[in-house]
Amino acid sequence: MKNLQVSEIFFSINGEGLEIGKPTVFLRLSGCNLDCSWCDTKYASYNAVEKSIDEILEEIERNNNGIKSVLITGGEPLLQDIEEIVDVLHEKGYHISIETNGSIYNDVLLKIDFISVDIKTPSSKNETCDLDIFNKIVNVIMKRNGQMKAVISDKNDYIFLKKFINENSFNVPLIIQPCWDTLTYKELCELYTKDPINHNNARILLQIHKVGEIK
Repeated sequence: MKNLQVSEIFFSINGEGLEIGKPTVFLRLSGCNLDCSWCDTKYASYNAVEKSIDEILEEIERNNNGIKSVLITGGEPLLQDIEEIVDVLHEKGYHISIETNGSIYNDVLLKIDFISVDIKTPSSKNETCDLDIFNKIVNVIMKRNGQMKAVISDKNDYIFLKKFINENSFNVPLIIQPCWDTLTYKELCELYTKDPINHNNARILLQIHKVGEIK
């Protein structure tokens, strides 16, 4: 069994996207290959504890409160070999979701029940994703289930997102969220209603864990 570098494991409520409001166990893995300016989990990049698959499973089982749902997040979880923990969790009857920044593809995604992939806007201070990798992830979402997710800090981000969506054919849900510190939900809704993004399954949502001040 391969060990994983773990930042934290805890039970909480999913605050983003199509799984908003869903009770789940968060398995936050350590390490990230990006450094987004508005990242709210930068600590996940450096406070790692090495844990075995058995130790991780035991901690998840201890914290699940009877809920068979796990969100694998980070950091960037695809930097590590997560196939074994995914297989073990499925054997135990868990629904598995993952959050990925869109920069890495791995076939383990074919085993994930719900995939959330980021569209990195200019305010993140990262270069635009490799479109070939991003398309491969979106193709898996179309076979499985999931969403694309973008954080909007200002009008420039919104213009970038609209252009990115218009230039590509992504037939999966699009979640558009305001950056908590720089753009209000009202301002984002005004940007959208004045200049809608041509996507039939777009949703403008808050990050409710920040509204409710929960972890």
